[in-house]
Amino acid sequence: MKLEQIYQLLELPEEVTDAMNIYRTTKNTVLDADIRQRLAERDTWDSAIQEIRNRIGEDPSGFYILCELMRCACHTYENYQDMKIADSVFAATMKFCTRFLEEHKKTYGVYAFTWAWWFPRQLAMQEFRIGELEYELISSDTKKIYIHIPSDARLTPPAVRSSFDSFQNFLKNHYPDWTDTDWYCESWMLSPALTGLLPDDSNLLQFQKLFDVISTDYESMAVLDWVFPGEGPDLANLSEHTSLQKKLKDFLLSGQKFGWSEGKVRRP
Repeated sequence: MKLEQIYQLLELPEEVTDAMNIYRTTKNTVLDADIRQRLAERDTWDSAIQEIRNRIGEDPSGFYILCELMRCACHTYENYQDMKIADSVFAATMKFCTRFLEEHKKTYGVYAFTWAWWFPRQLAMQEFRIGELEYELISSDTKKIYIHIPSDARLTPPAVRSSFDSFQNFLKNHYPDWTDTDWYCESWMLSPALTGLLPDDSNLLQFQKLFDVISTDYESMAVLDWVFPGEGPDLANLSEHTSLQKKLKDFLLSGQKFGWSEGKVRRP
């Protein structure tokens, strides 16, 4: 697949693709075999991304490194084809780029790509979006699968169950050695504090009930990045556009700690 085809498939904003096209027609690629190999290995992702940044130089909006990583995505697409993974999965997985570009525009008024550090997961075929959720395959001492929750995910119980079932079938068809691997999630959505902020029938609490919470870091304030994107740490000035924002703001202003939790999916 050519770059122009990927741009179209992922529905990237025209302003971004125009900038990437100028870059790739005026600059030689900074990629080489060593960088590509480092992008394929989890232990060397960070150093590879930093090396790409160093070779590119000034890139205030992140469009140049996005262009280089999209070149890698062309090769990833070939691997999808070899494994007979559907184009729909490729598009849904790689559209995390589109989503974060649009979210940056909504929050700050301009397009920028600040998630190059996350992109190797998709390029190395260690993370896939199946239905509403993303699933990351992590091999270390023991295999683990981590669930990530996209900002546009519908977390209704049927939608979540459909994603779980579809991913299980995906594993059977493409990664059979992973079918018995435990699933985990780290998120503000698993914080025990949510039970006092939301009605029992809320989708977030129904999602939370799928997990056994293993640990909670009550010192973490990362929830602000997700519930109040683009806003500073000043609690008194946080938005109150949604009922969750209002309740969480009041909760934090009262001196209580919300935290960030890790949970393990309860097996049937």
